[in-house]
Amino acid sequence: MTIIPSGGMEIRRSGQMKAYLGSCVGVAIIDTKRHIGGMIHILLPEPLCEIPETQFTYYASKGIPLFLNSLVKEGAEKEEVSAFISGGALIDPTSHQDLALNIGGRTLEITLKILKENNIPIRFLEASGMIGFCIMLDIDKAKCTIEPVIQETYKKEAQPSAMPALAEIGKTIEDLQPVPQIALGIASMISDEMAGISTIATEIRRDQVLTAEVLKLCNSSYLGISRKIETIDEAITILGSKTLLQLIITAQAEKLLMGFEKGYSLMRGGLFYHAIATARLSEKLSRVHKKIRPDLAYTAGLLHDIGKVVLDQFMAHVQPLFYRILVAHGEDSSILEQKIFGIDHNLAGLHLAESWKLPEVIKDVILFHHNPDKAMNNKDLVHLVYVADAIAQKFLPGFEIEHIDTVPFNDSLNFLSLTPDMISNALDVLIDIF
Repeated sequence: MTIIPSGGMEIRRSGQMKAYLGSCVGVAIIDTKRHIGGMIHILLPEPLCEIPETQFTYYASKGIPLFLNSLVKEGAEKEEVSAFISGGALIDPTSHQDLALNIGGRTLEITLKILKENNIPIRFLEASGMIGFCIMLDIDKAKCTIEPVIQETYKKEAQPSAMPALAEIGKTIEDLQPVPQIALGIASMISDEMAGISTIATEIRRDQVLTAEVLKLCNSSYLGISRKIETIDEAITILGSKTLLQLIITAQAEKLLMGFEKGYSLMRGGLFYHAIATARLSEKLSRVHKKIRPDLAYTAGLLHDIGKVVLDQFMAHVQPLFYRILVAHGEDSSILEQKIFGIDHNLAGLHLAESWKLPEVIKDVILFHHNPDKAMNNKDLVHLVYVADAIAQKFLPGFEIEHIDTVPFNDSLNFLSLTPDMISNALDVLIDIF
């Protein structure tokens, strides 16, 4: 089974593929006579400026024509194909801001328009609404199914094991391997304008593994740099110390979050990919907001969910119970965590942050990112990460299972003076997350 990420497109003559959809739109098309099928996972309605062809599949206006042409080149006949469509959910159906934003709705509208112009019949449409769906295409069986994300992931119920005692959770926090010493001071170094480039380079080179990880990120699609960066000194010269420090934090977060599966994650590394999405959105929105340093916003977004590392092993034993209740009641997942574990990932994350001596500003985000109105300090940053977290969860629901109460969403946008257009213009940073 191949997972099609946002912006992904796949065309085959056999096999299975699926995509997890929130506000994104997924389209599966199959020619049953010729056993040719494919899927595209669209993130946004249309680009706001000229974009390279490599990014066409992220946008409905560019991606759908490309998808149809690619199917024909592979041998499919337009007269013989049929389409299945899902996605386009709202971020917050109670908010007039989300109704104005309506990114999923506009993406769906463009998709349907282009398919109609090409006389492509739609066999099944499960779109809009307020929940995430999983669309699955089996080319060999000529079958496409669309189911709620949670239903698709947890079809078999299991009896939960005994609930963990708070003492067990506390022991987990104590036993969690601290991040390397160099990473403990990262957030402080970002805040310290006096941190010298030579000092930073020397510290990084002391850890060969970290050096390799940072150079890997420097040369990934994450930064989109055309030239190859081969040394830490070169990275600092080209990127600057602030960006390099962000890469160090990202490398450490990847080590911390990537290995988790079958707890909160829907896929291997789900916690990490969600953290990256939230970090990028936080950084981009901070440049619009102009009251929060982008590097600090990125760091806070990246670390906001570290409490899930503490609870993940316990979550693995109660997934069916947890998500059955989550769907039935639709409450914020942190409230359900408190009921089941006696502690939520926000408070667990605070304890971990205190153990690792992270800065107070990061602690505030970790503790209050589900309840931004309760923050007494660093309110702008807390509200900003909350908005980024809610959007990332809605647009990319296939990374982790979480439900965020979006009642404060409109108030947070007003508090930050963010408009729907500003949000729309920031969503391109979700390209190439996975």
